[in-house]
Amino acid sequence: MHKKELLNELKESIRTEESASAIYLTHLHAITERVGIKKDQTIEKIQFELNNLIKENNRHRRLLEELIKKVDKEDRDDW
Repeated sequence: MHKKELLNELKESIRTEESASAIYLTHLHAITERVGIKKDQTIEKIQFELNNLIKENNRHRRLLEELIKKVDKEDRDDW
C-alpha cells in the first residue's frame, strides 16, 4: 500500500470512530432521557457499556492519530 493510501485509510478510520461515538451518545441520551423508563440497574448497565464504547473509540482515535503522524514523517512510500 502506498503512503497516501494508508494515510487516507487511517483518516477514514478516525472519521468512522467519531461517527460511532456520536451515534453512541445519541443512544445514551435516548435511553436515559427519552425512553421514560425509571433508572434501574438495566439502564445503568446500558449507560456504563455505552460510555465504555465511547472511551474506547476515543482511545482508538488517538492511536490512529499517532500512527498517522508516524507514517507521515516517514520518507518511504511502500507500507
